Amino acid sequence: MKHTLQRLFSKISPHKNWGAVAATALFAALMAFVDTAFLAEQGSLLHNVSLGFTALLKITIAALFGGLFATTFPIRRETDDPQIVSVAKPFTELRQGGMFIIVSTIAMIAVSLLVGDRVGTSDDLLVRFYIAISALVFVAVIVRQLQWLDVLIQIRRTTFTAQFRIIALVIGILLVVMQVFSVITKIDSTVASVIGLAVLGMLLLVSSSRISWISSFSRDQKWKAFGIAAIALAASITFSVRQESNAQFVLFMDNLLPGAHNLALFSSVLSAIFFLRITFSLGLALPTAAVVDRKINEVRSLAYLSRTISQVYDLERLLGIVTTMIRDVCGATSSWVELEDGETKTMKIASQLKISEQELQILYKDGILRSLLSQQGSQAMHFEALDEEVAFAPIYPYARDFAQSLIAVPLTLDSRRIGTLFAAHRDKFLFETEDISLLSAFANNISIAIENVRLFENSLEQERFKREMMLAREMQHKLLPKQQPALANFDIAAYSSPALEVGGDYYDYVKLKNGMNCVIIGDVSGKGISAAFYMAELKGVVLAVAGESDSPRDVLCRINTALKGNIERGSYIAMTAVAIDEENCELIIARAGHTPIALSHNGKIHFLQPKGIGVALAEPVKFRQFMEEIRVPMTHKDICLLFTDGVNEAMNAAQEEFGMEPLQGVLMQKNPEARFVVGEVVRRVSEFSEGMPQHDDMTVIAIVAELPQPSGILDGNNFAQQAENVIIVTG
Repeated sequence: MKHTLQRLFSKISPHKNWGAVAATALFAALMAFVDTAFLAEQGSLLHNVSLGFTALLKITIAALFGGLFATTFPIRRETDDPQIVSVAKPFTELRQGGMFIIVSTIAMIAVSLLVGDRVGTSDDLLVRFYIAISALVFVAVIVRQLQWLDVLIQIRRTTFTAQFRIIALVIGILLVVMQVFSVITKIDSTVASVIGLAVLGMLLLVSSSRISWISSFSRDQKWKAFGIAAIALAASITFSVRQESNAQFVLFMDNLLPGAHNLALFSSVLSAIFFLRITFSLGLALPTAAVVDRKINEVRSLAYLSRTISQVYDLERLLGIVTTMIRDVCGATSSWVELEDGETKTMKIASQLKISEQELQILYKDGILRSLLSQQGSQAMHFEALDEEVAFAPIYPYARDFAQSLIAVPLTLDSRRIGTLFAAHRDKFLFETEDISLLSAFANNISIAIENVRLFENSLEQERFKREMMLAREMQHKLLPKQQPALANFDIAAYSSPALEVGGDYYDYVKLKNGMNCVIIGDVSGKGISAAFYMAELKGVVLAVAGESDSPRDVLCRINTALKGNIERGSYIAMTAVAIDEENCELIIARAGHTPIALSHNGKIHFLQPKGIGVALAEPVKFRQFMEEIRVPMTHKDICLLFTDGVNEAMNAAQEEFGMEPLQGVLMQKNPEARFVVGEVVRRVSEFSEGMPQHDDMTVIAIVAELPQPSGILDGNNFAQQAENVIIVTG
């Protein structure tokens, strides 16, 4: 029937409020019709029969309306799981339910006093219609009260509380039936009603015994809940007593709706018993509310801090949370945190709350607080009254307005103090021993959180640095030539690899003023970022001076003039410039402190070392004076090998250097190609290093003569005549 009426109700109007009005009018009209159609005249033989029949019909109609109201306008709980109870939810439900019961009970008492003597039977159909509407509104109010009581009783549901709903429903029906029977037969059913309500009250006390959720209320919530419960208890008791002691009220109920008296009594007694239980429990909990509130606060703060440790990776935000937490859990008026600076290893204020820079300067004036903290070690400090501390006497007159009591708790990590937590209050004796214990417990977690954030920030910084270095490596690689110069009689190949992400090795191909192609190789002292910067600067200088230079010697002298005094003192650049004279099939070589030039000629290996000092080590005049330039005729398949010291100084696991001798085997290859020579050098260095990390930047350039026919043969003596510092190694 309820579902049928509900479907009918949903068809009346899609809007619940208008549907409720329509349903109320419809049910009231039915009740008025029942009174008119079935109630016989008083004094007739059928009067009692018709009275009972109409009473049952009206109660049935009112009950259907109440069921429809409860279904259409239910109280929505926050969760269907009765075991999931948040801290705020029980208080919210108790406040809302208690306020509804208070307001509705007072309203019903006021209505009974104002219009109670005017409600009676009447032959006027319109009067019966109004009485029927009043009866339905009364039933809706009682239903809503019972719904709220059901929600409150089942905040923590048990098996018995679920069964109590059925038991209460049965007893309520019996009470209403007894009321109707007493109206018809004039039999006093008070004793049975009292017994039924007493049984129901005992069952209610049992079912509502699990009210541990009260302990989760804060102190303010407990006081508010106590006030609501006490007023609801008084209102419910007043309503219950009034129903038994006031004849006018009883007459009002009987004339309003048969059974209304016991239905209201049923609701008010349940409400009184429940709120008696709540009031009593809250009364017992109030003396310890502050202590419980504090413990709850501690648990919540620790839980919140634990979540913060795993979720917050921003140091500034973390410290903001920490200072707020310090102030809240200790009831301080201000708080701040100082941390050790990673670079200076000194303590600095990292975060502050409700205290200005000027006030902090007062507390730290003359190093008084610093001195006390240095003596603190790993122990917390508690100053109950700064005016009683001799050490604070010089600054107390200036600090009394914002700090008269102070707590300082060290932050330690691996037995090393990394900072301090501070809490201050403008009044004396405000902090307790528990505050120190609590902050000390916080300090361990906070130290871990700060260290985690710093490690996370360091990892981000390292990752960012790595990305930037990879980008710098790519950019530096773009500074090197993309392709070899196209020469008719010479084959050229090159390879360069920095020891780190970026390096200081450099090579390039340029054209001199006379049109000759010139191969330049350089090695900036050191390695890494600084060497890479000088390498980029060298690139620009080479491009600027090459077109104005007549020879390799002139190129190196001009480079020295440009860079002398413009790079860091003690830094220098070792360079070799080799011009290729295709017309005369010669190499013109100038060297500025670079590694020897390896040459394979007619089955012999020569290491040429023309005179010259590193770029930027000497003034231009002296540099040019010591610079030597040699000319080396080339024959078919002669090999000129240029390399930086990353090749000959490469080390293996035994700390042995690669040296010059292993290059002889490479240079003695028959019919070599330039790319093969370069690849073979790199392979042999790699095999020699046996997986050891690259010691230094490594660059290799091979120049192989591809002449159509031999143009002459040089021996060691000829080389010695052209360059003083020529080392001849026969292969």
